[in-house]
Amino acid sequence: MKKPILFLTAILFLTACSDKQKEAELQSRIRELEIQLDECQNGADKLLAKVKIALEDKDYETVKFLYKDIENRHPESPEYKEAKNLYDKVIEIEEEKRKETERKAEAERQERLKALNKLKKSYDDVSGITWYKQPYFTHYTNTNLTSVYIGDNGSNRWLRLMMSYQGDNWIFFERAYLSYDGNTKEILFNKYEDKETENSGGGVWEWIDLTVTKDVEMFLRELAKSKNAKMRLTGKYTKTRNLTDNERKGILDVLNGYDALEKEKK
Repeated sequence: MKKPILFLTAILFLTACSDKQKEAELQSRIRELEIQLDECQNGADKLLAKVKIALEDKDYETVKFLYKDIENRHPESPEYKEAKNLYDKVIEIEEEKRKETERKAEAERQERLKALNKLKKSYDDVSGITWYKQPYFTHYTNTNLTSVYIGDNGSNRWLRLMMSYQGDNWIFFERAYLSYDGNTKEILFNKYEDKETENSGGGVWEWIDLTVTKDVEMFLRELAKSKNAKMRLTGKYTKTRNLTDNERKGILDVLNGYDALEKEKK
């Protein structure tokens, strides 16, 4: 009875050994095929060819990635040396582009500073505010003028708009408008906070001085370019006048200076 059992056990053992041997041979063959496939796809010549294509396409990140791959896989191959030359070329190109970007940024900065340096600058040490104003005239309140200027307290910058009237008689204006080439913008203001009046020696003057909103800022940028720019103050009576060249240039210079300040402070 024991002999058949021993015989069956021996057969099962031999079969199991045979299966394990076959499995081991199969795994070995799979590894060989994987190595062959990897060599086919990532041989030194194949990787170098990919580097050249990436360089032609100006795909510099791929060039650098593939170079590192060749360096890891085939450091002794002639293809690696050629890939190294191409990699060095990419590094030179990127360095030159970086320097060109820096040169361009510095040129733009100097151009911005020119715009800022055109303006008259004064510092109020009590409020801690630096004021920037256009250089063409002093905007007194007893004049017929429109101008913008900049306030800068170190952490924030803002634009302000001043529109003034001077004459023999009051116009009692309650509304203000700016206009160019048929485009009109009402300048909204609080008559109790933004408007002032004064009189002396038979003359009277009324003016507003207020913070510029973004929509008014954009309107001013276009108005400053137009030779048909106008201001109108209206209430009981109305005063309309064309802006002078110096008023328009002053507005444009201040807006350019404001842009320069904003970029310098970032």
